[in-house]
Amino acid sequence: MKWLRNDNYSIPIVLAVSLHLVILVAGVVVIDLNGEEQKTPKRPPIVNATVIDISQTIIGKREAEEKVARQQAASLAAQKKKEAEQKRQKEVERKALEEKQKQLAKAKKIAQEKEDAQKKAAEKERLKEQQQLAKQAESKRLAKEAEQKRVEELRLNEKQRKEEALAQNAEAERKAEEERKREEEAARLAAEQKKAEEAAAALAAAEEERKQAAEEAQMVQSISGLINDRVTANWTRPPSARNGMKTYLRIYFLPNGEVRNVDVTKSSGDGLFDQKAVDAVYKVRKIDELSQVDSYVFERNFRQVDLIFNPQDLRN
Repeated sequence: MKWLRNDNYSIPIVLAVSLHLVILVAGVVVIDLNGEEQKTPKRPPIVNATVIDISQTIIGKREAEEKVARQQAASLAAQKKKEAEQKRQKEVERKALEEKQKQLAKAKKIAQEKEDAQKKAAEKERLKEQQQLAKQAESKRLAKEAEQKRVEELRLNEKQRKEEALAQNAEAERKAEEERKREEEAARLAAEQKKAEEAAAALAAAEEERKQAAEEAQMVQSISGLINDRVTANWTRPPSARNGMKTYLRIYFLPNGEVRNVDVTKSSGDGLFDQKAVDAVYKVRKIDELSQVDSYVFERNFRQVDLIFNPQDLRN
């Protein structure tokens, strides 16, 4: 019954024609029943055909109900799509928050480890100082004892004094050698501790650099998606647009986010499609988020942006 929807005058015409046929057949039947010839009227009878408003018929009402149902279904589908997109966005935000919390926990752990290492080094330095003070005290004690022995040795004969002096010198040299070895060992341990601290600091710096690189990559991806979404939102579909059409654009931005220029680096094969894509970029005019990007990140990622314009809602 598609012709009923396309032409609202079809039913009244059919009804008028049908009414004429019924009247004609009825006249023939009456002539046959009476067996008499009917005189031909001077002019044909006039048939009044009434134009029917199809919207008041059962079919018209059903079509109106179907139209309302389709509109409600379309509205419901759009609402579901919007809710699904909101749910997806919340999930993306939740995952991003979890990742950020993980990174913060990891950074806190590294900082704690560094602090523990510093405390350990400080404790070791304190123990070393105590050992040095103890050695100094021991040296003073030994010196005092040596002095006492020297005084005592003055009373002894020369030979005994010399023999004792030689023995004392040998003992002193032995102790000096032991002291030298202890100092060398302490220096070696200190050097190893310093190397460990430097390695930990280098590891922390590398982790921080990796974290910053990951954050920069995430930001670049987010703003690139934002640019694509805003260009698509300002795009006017030309009649010739079809699925599979792609226009490769190169967009030049100023540090404040304004669009300076747009070039088509590879055509879709349809000049109007390409021009509409370029027009959409100029309609965006400015990406305010770019003004908040670090200048080094901007120069490296957003001074010029290559965009593949490929809308997904084109006709086959």
